[in-house]
Amino acid sequence: MALCQINNSKTVVGNYQNALDILKQKLYNGDYYTSTDSSVCVAYNRTIHRYQVFPRKDISVSINEYPRNKENFNTIRILDIPTSSDNFDKYIESQIELNKLNNNLSKVPSDYNNEEQESELRKKLIDSMIYLQSSSVNKKERAYFEYDNGNSKIAKRCISTLKEVKALSLGYLENMLSEQDIPIEIAKELAVIILKEHFSVD
Repeated sequence: MALCQINNSKTVVGNYQNALDILKQKLYNGDYYTSTDSSVCVAYNRTIHRYQVFPRKDISVSINEYPRNKENFNTIRILDIPTSSDNFDKYIESQIELNKLNNNLSKVPSDYNNEEQESELRKKLIDSMIYLQSSSVNKKERAYFEYDNGNSKIAKRCISTLKEVKALSLGYLENMLSEQDIPIEIAKELAVIILKEHFSVD
């Protein structure tokens, strides 16, 4: 069992895969809260166009439901792994115990490294939790966070610019978005969304 050593600072990264890797490390290392409504979160910040990873004490209220706090209002939570002791630690402990029973680990040789085996199993269980939840968050969905129903400054600027451009190009729009320092996988999907919006304009 990893000791809880919680680092409250947000880790900021440029792409979703890196965010998932950091999320795994936090869970491997016990860098999370274990209260009833706690979690480790991956969020997308529309102000800086970056992903953030951080532990949270309370998941009952969405990050973007605090309109007085501009940073939180522009931060969209896209993945949460619950870390309460019941939902997380006890689940992993029960799976490790089940694995022991299934493999008759109570009668292991004296040179068997039980701690190492348990650590590896714990990592595999964490990996599977993240895989199952993150697979439901696709690139198109993350792009819609940035698009914000056409209300974001970037969406408005792009639509306005495209109205003045005679030859529309997906590549042109992707380049335009990349100049705004948006992660590339978001820029590609966002370009498609904005082009569809442009074609729907009279």
